[in-house]
Amino acid sequence: CGGGGGMTAEKPAEKLMTVVRKMDMYSKVDADFKVTTTTGGYLSIAGWALTCILILSETWAYWREAGAQKEHMIVDSSLGQKLRINMNITFPALSCAEMHVDAMDVAGDYHPYMEQNMVKKRIGKDGRPIGKEIEEQANVFENKEDILPADYCGSCFGAGAFDGDCCNTCDQVISHYSAKGWSTKEIRRDSEQCIREQKSPMAGIEEGEGCNLSGFMLVNKVAGNFHVALGESVVRDGRFIHQFQPQDAPGFNTTHYIHELSFGMPYPGLYNPLDKVVKVADEEQGTGLYQYFIKLVPTIYEAPDGERTNTNQYSYTERFRPLANQLTHTDHDHNKHGSHATHQATTVLPGVFWVYDMSAFMVEISYTSVPFSHFFARLCAIAGGVFTVMGIVDSLCHHFKIKLDIPDQLKGVVGGMKLGGGMG
Repeated sequence: CGGGGGMTAEKPAEKLMTVVRKMDMYSKVDADFKVTTTTGGYLSIAGWALTCILILSETWAYWREAGAQKEHMIVDSSLGQKLRINMNITFPALSCAEMHVDAMDVAGDYHPYMEQNMVKKRIGKDGRPIGKEIEEQANVFENKEDILPADYCGSCFGAGAFDGDCCNTCDQVISHYSAKGWSTKEIRRDSEQCIREQKSPMAGIEEGEGCNLSGFMLVNKVAGNFHVALGESVVRDGRFIHQFQPQDAPGFNTTHYIHELSFGMPYPGLYNPLDKVVKVADEEQGTGLYQYFIKLVPTIYEAPDGERTNTNQYSYTERFRPLANQLTHTDHDHNKHGSHATHQATTVLPGVFWVYDMSAFMVEISYTSVPFSHFFARLCAIAGGVFTVMGIVDSLCHHFKIKLDIPDQLKGVVGGMKLGGGMG
């Protein structure tokens, strides 16, 4: 109890540091006990170089994987859906009164004049649009009496540039009046041309005009076809029939320009192979039947923000059949996509048919994203793996070097013993 020094109590902070030191997995070796070798130096340099290369490669792969598109195929189990068909097609040699779209499918649904979500635009002989867009209605057959006779010459009501000058449209009458500096108020109200065009958008159509059809239609999501063909469309005895006069067939020019044709809603990167396809029925081969056989692949596109779009991709093949020299029937059953066999000659229905079929599989398109924690784990694995392997190789090399050096040391010891014995 006297002046002898007693044991001082260890402070809590020091106890904590002692426990932490005991948990150290990376025990240090004094520099005096370290053995460095040339082989170890080379392996260390190689390890650092390999680590840098692998880290750069992994970083590049990480940036490439971020936002990469991934496609996955599954069985299409969707039922009861509608197929949206978007189109923008020009027929430069068919007037808007002659051109109409019909649709039918394997479920037995027939849709003549399927144009309720479409607009028509008259195209002049010079390729320029005429008048305003014409909104179409379903199951309405245009009156061909609206087409002016080839020899029609409308009056310019005294504003013609010369005797016999013709004004066949309201725009032409107004243009001539404006050129004369005359008022157009009364002529807009009273002229034959303007009254006719106000009554019917199809009025005043001339021979040789073209027509542009744009819009979309909704059909059953089953195999079917839609087409633009000659004649009036009717459903008779459960079959789809086109009625026309045989002598009209050679004059039904099926030249067409497909500006756009898609199935479903668009998404970034969607490729429609029929876009900008042009087919010309020249004088040598004449008119005929154009057929496009389309294979649809249902597709679900998932945007990076998670929004999903149901659409379709497609591929196609095509076929052209020229019109036969003789036509013997006025009714053509085109439940066979425009083909009809007769006893006297094999004929085709002039027109353009898009025949589509659905794939049993669906493609899911999404974007992959690699979490940064995964990327960091890969970098740690690279660094740890390289230095672990290099350490193993260095240990093996050092071990074998020691084994090889032992005989030389034994020889030196034996030689020294012999030398010492001789001196004794």
